[in-house]
Amino acid sequence: MLPSFHDDYAVGYEVDCEGRQIKLHIKPDASVAKQAGVSTVVFTGVEGYNFENDAFGNIILDLEAMTTTAFVSQYREELAESYRISGAPGAWASDLDAAPLMLSEQGIQAFVLSSSYGLSGWVLAREAFVVPRNAVVPSASIPGAVGG
Repeated sequence: MLPSFHDDYAVGYEVDCEGRQIKLHIKPDASVAKQAGVSTVVFTGVEGYNFENDAFGNIILDLEAMTTTAFVSQYREELAESYRISGAPGAWASDLDAAPLMLSEQGIQAFVLSSSYGLSGWVLAREAFVVPRNAVVPSASIPGAVGG
């Protein structure tokens, strides 16, 4: 379970396509930020994502996990259109009736980012964990990569 990031700021994110990892960088309110620094939510085993409406000053309302069944139901039209246009977010989206079971059998969870202002979206991933503020954020290991 992820901690609450309510009213914290989403200050950036990184996508590692080959490593199937996303890092979402979050800092607290300015009155706390100098002492606390930035924490990072690391999503691993990513099967798809969509972020939109980056306002370059994004205030988080919530970052919550939801079942794949609820996720596919809520985002069905968006997923179908994205798959039709570009094949994204992946082959699993070709059959949205079977997708929830297929994703959950692979250990995939849905994480939904809601905002009070700015960036919102979702990530489908096997795991999400928080790297504490001012700690080293691990890189995704890429099979065959040196030092990975």
